[in-house]
Amino acid sequence: MKICSDVDGVILDYIQGFIDFTQRENIPYTHNPELYGVIRNFPNNFEVRDRFHAGDSLRQLKYIDGSLKILNFLANRHELHLVTALEPEQFQKRAENLKSVNYKTLQCVGDNRKVQIVIEELQPDVMFEDRPELIEAFYRAGLQVMYPDWHPYTRGMERYATPFSHWQEIPDLLQNISLTN
Repeated sequence: MKICSDVDGVILDYIQGFIDFTQRENIPYTHNPELYGVIRNFPNNFEVRDRFHAGDSLRQLKYIDGSLKILNFLANRHELHLVTALEPEQFQKRAENLKSVNYKTLQCVGDNRKVQIVIEELQPDVMFEDRPELIEAFYRAGLQVMYPDWHPYTRGMERYATPFSHWQEIPDLLQNISLTN
């Protein structure tokens, strides 16, 4: 089976990393970042995001509980590809952060090319994604999509994809998919 996964918000805790960065930099919020996101609805969002990406924060994001263990388990049995909407110039930082994962390929493709790369080039059997508009785009392209339901912004995505609450559920969910195909 060919498996493709998004990185930020699915494997790595980008949100907490960004919150930690803003606290270190004393950047104030006008909202609750855990409910309303950390890039959107943020004063000077592109400037702050660029500062976050320019430093070492992308190298130091923590793995979401269980993701590293399960991804390496999957990589021993399947073809695992990682793709992120980070710009290509962030590749080295992202690769350093993911050095413990046994993936076949890692691509930093930028926001505008992610759907095209996944659908046309990678053509996975299963896609792990957390961005609602991408979940829907992958579903409409005929991919089997799974998403982490721990993010408030993924509510309602079960009409397009299979939710999971913990990475430990993934092997059983994948087994169910392979049995139905």
